[in-house]
Amino acid sequence: MGPEMSQFLSGMKKTMEQVVMPNLTDRFAQEQAGIVAATLGFLEQIHDKVFHYELLENHLYKNLLGEVVALLDGATPPQHEVAVTLVALRTQLAAGKEDTHLRPYHFVRGANETMKEHLCTLIRNQPALPGPVRESFDALLRPFFRELEVRERAWVKPLGFDAKADELPDIDELLYRDGKLRFPGAA
Repeated sequence: MGPEMSQFLSGMKKTMEQVVMPNLTDRFAQEQAGIVAATLGFLEQIHDKVFHYELLENHLYKNLLGEVVALLDGATPPQHEVAVTLVALRTQLAAGKEDTHLRPYHFVRGANETMKEHLCTLIRNQPALPGPVRESFDALLRPFFRELEVRERAWVKPLGFDAKADELPDIDELLYRDGKLRFPGAA
């Protein structure tokens, strides 16, 4: 068995820091090489979590959008764009619920991007919703986006750009519980 991905990334980072950077004379080139080395270090820390991150996102978006569909199904007849989005969401939510974890990364990532686009369409049309429905929709979105912000900030925490990074949990704490991927609300 060959070296693991983390060993490759670690080796490339070490080469950048110990061989390439000391031999660069141009300040801009040194700065760029430092960014490459930092990125390699970041990738070394997160590469084995990328698929699980996408699976968790998939689970969370499906849960949220399922609640949104249920909420909007009871609303007054929606605008055309919302109606089309709801049909697409019902189809997507019904398909592949049980086997998402068996799908390749690009499938899960693509499904997540599609769900995000649908959610953006619904958010863009939120002002046209009846008042109580709009308020209920907003009540679903607020905690979802608060948690999303924490998750995304924790994901890039190793890059060191967040001034309040020490207040954030590590991404492992958000992804895993008892050594398994954490799916909130799942049995």
